[in-house]
Amino acid sequence: MELELFLNYVGNSLRMINSDVEKIRSNLYNNNDVLDHISSEVIMLENHIQYFSQINQAAVEVGEPELPSEEPEQPEPEEPLIPEPEPETRVFTLEELAQYNGQNGAPAYVAVNGVVYNVTDNPLWAGGNHFFGLSAGRDLSNEFAMCHPGAMVLSVLPVVGTLAAETE
Repeated sequence: MELELFLNYVGNSLRMINSDVEKIRSNLYNNNDVLDHISSEVIMLENHIQYFSQINQAAVEVGEPELPSEEPEQPEPEEPLIPEPEPETRVFTLEELAQYNGQNGAPAYVAVNGVVYNVTDNPLWAGGNHFFGLSAGRDLSNEFAMCHPGAMVLSVLPVVGTLAAETE
């Protein structure tokens, strides 16, 4: 199921990027705004790919079948490499995310477009609070889209998981 969600996300992102490229070609839009949007989509794609790579690696470590890979297998190195431990990632519900509000010593996490980021050590999120009354422990996708033209901000934040899809 997660692979299906991931592939849907990638497909939608690529359609949005293609639409933005057409806007640039038409010369009817502010190219800087369109380029910021493309940059944002690419960064979000990179974050999703990183997250799903981590999930795939974790699945392999517990013996689940590996998700298909497009990369050819590399020969094993002669000297074993010591792998770096994978950061812990998980799927958060809105209720679980609310516990990570940066208050009373709790870490501060925010969700943007389905990805949960750790903003605990970000000085702009001191005490779990940001500008304009925004607080950690919430899905801030709409607020992020209105405030940040590009997603460069997200590229420096650690990804700690994804936000569970709301079921009706």
